[in-house]
Amino acid sequence: MGVTCQILLNPTENGVFRAGGLVTGTLKYFIDKPTQYKRITMSLVGRGKCIWTDHASRSDTITTTTSTNSSTVYHMNNEDYTNQMMSINLGKDEFISGAFEYPFQFQLPINIPPSFRDQICTIEYKLTVSFVKANFMIAQREFEVEIPVTSYVVSFSMEPLKLSLDKKLSFKLKNNININGQISKTCINPGDSTQLAIEVNNESSVEVSVRTELIFCLTYISNLNRRLYREEVIRNTTTKTAVAAKSVSNLICVVPTYQHLCSVQHSRVMIGEYKVRLKIEVPWPHRDASLDIPVVIGPKMPDYITTVPVAY
Repeated sequence: MGVTCQILLNPTENGVFRAGGLVTGTLKYFIDKPTQYKRITMSLVGRGKCIWTDHASRSDTITTTTSTNSSTVYHMNNEDYTNQMMSINLGKDEFISGAFEYPFQFQLPINIPPSFRDQICTIEYKLTVSFVKANFMIAQREFEVEIPVTSYVVSFSMEPLKLSLDKKLSFKLKNNININGQISKTCINPGDSTQLAIEVNNESSVEVSVRTELIFCLTYISNLNRRLYREEVIRNTTTKTAVAAKSVSNLICVVPTYQHLCSVQHSRVMIGEYKVRLKIEVPWPHRDASLDIPVVIGPKMPDYITTVPVAY
C-alpha cells in the first residue's frame, strides 16, 4: 500500500476561501512500512489557463494543417497567481512509518481572481502533497485537493448612476421614446439585487416594451492578445413591461443576482464582466435600442487595500 494521505481543510463560511484569507487544515498520512524519504512537501498553487481554436489560412499562433488545406489555429494563455510550498521536517537518513499529523497554513494573495471553469478557461487553486523517496528526483506519490476561492472586486462607478436611452422611430417630430433614470447599485454582493428607477416617455404612436436583464460577458485573452468574446443572459433575471403609445410610465425594474455569481477580475487570461441591459423593444421594421450598464458582482475590495491594476 505504501502511503495514504488525507488533506483536511478547516471549514469556512459558505465552503469557500476568500482572497487575502488563510487556508488552514491538517495533513494526515500513514506509511505502512519503514521508508526513507528525501522530502515531503505541501504546496498551494493557483493557476489560470485558456485555449480555443479557430480556422485561418495563416497565423502566428500554433497551427495544424488538415487534409482540406485549412488550418486549425490554437490560441492559448496561462498565468500563475500563487505558488507556495512548505516542507515536512524529516530526520536525516531516517526510515519512518506509522501515522502522522501536521497542521498547515497558507495565505492567499489579495489580488487574485475567483475559481472559474468552462470549456475554454480554467482558474483553479490546489493543495498538493508530494512524497519523494530517497535516491529519487521526482515524487512517487502525490495527493491533491482543489479549494474553491472567491475574490474581492473593484468598482469605479458612482452610486447611484444616472442613465439615459433614446430611440427615434422616424424623423418626424414627437416620434421618440426616451428613458431617463438611475440604477441604485453598480457594486452588488452576490445574492443581492439592484434597481432601475426609470421614466419612460413614449411619444410615438405604437406600443413599445422595456426589457431589463443581467448579462455575463466573457473575454478570453491569448498570450498574443487575441481575444474571444462571448455573452449569455443569466436565467430568471429578465423583466419586461409594455408602455402604451403617447404615454409616460414610471417603472421600478429589479435585477436580481445569485450567490454563485462573481465578476472575474485580476486575471490576464480572461475577464468576466456583468452588465445590466436596458432595452427598448419596438415593432418591426424598426430596430430595438439598448444600453449596457456595467456592474460588478462580489465582495467589494476594502478601501484600505491598495489594488494593482491588471494590464489587459
